[in-house]
Amino acid sequence: MIILLYENGNLLDKIMKCLIVDDDPLICDLLEHFCSKINEIEGVTTTVSGFESINLINNSSFDLIFLDYNLPDITGRDILDLNPNSAVIMITSNKDFAIDSYNYPKIVDYLVKPIDFPRFYRGFLRAKEFISTSQKSPVKENRLFIKEGGKLVKIKLKEVAYFKSEANYISIVFKDKKILTLMALKDLEPKLPDFFQRVHRSYIINLNMIDVIHTGALEINKDHVPVSQRYGPELLRKIQLLN
Repeated sequence: MIILLYENGNLLDKIMKCLIVDDDPLICDLLEHFCSKINEIEGVTTTVSGFESINLINNSSFDLIFLDYNLPDITGRDILDLNPNSAVIMITSNKDFAIDSYNYPKIVDYLVKPIDFPRFYRGFLRAKEFISTSQKSPVKENRLFIKEGGKLVKIKLKEVAYFKSEANYISIVFKDKKILTLMALKDLEPKLPDFFQRVHRSYIINLNMIDVIHTGALEINKDHVPVSQRYGPELLRKIQLLN
């Protein structure tokens, strides 16, 4: 999430939300300290776990990710392959990765350990330029990686019938199976393409999967899904656009 600040009608610097992913807590502390010196950075999250970073990326919106290449549970390359919608600065001890980084357009720079502030700041300026020139409304992907148990699973969103809130989890319902993942609907909703619609505080449905619409409810794969008065008008509007 980028917050735009205005003063007397003039656009000021963008306030950025950052994620630091490194298995070395000292590196995390150092990068967080460097971030605290930059006024445009506000809201820094750190993690030493690659798998936890996936949950954070899925559940939040980050403008800039500082990403360790060598993580014990999942590599930085694996996380890059998930294509997080953020500018990325790689943190690595491997100088050779600089060549490989050109395969990933979202990598704006790479920092080789040990890291000093002047080099860190040059990387930040590259990220700032990348963010300011990137598309204002990024295209939402048609696939999503979610954590199921101890593994990451890619789901094709067009095959999802609906999402249902289950306490602190989401049940992802397909025609022939269900997947349970630790996530909140409010965090999932902004990541979904336009063919998904919130119809109830506990349900987000795939508009293309609707079989029948009743008063206050609909059917998908013979499942009964409630439709609240709050979301009913928007559901009907989108249905009309599909016809």
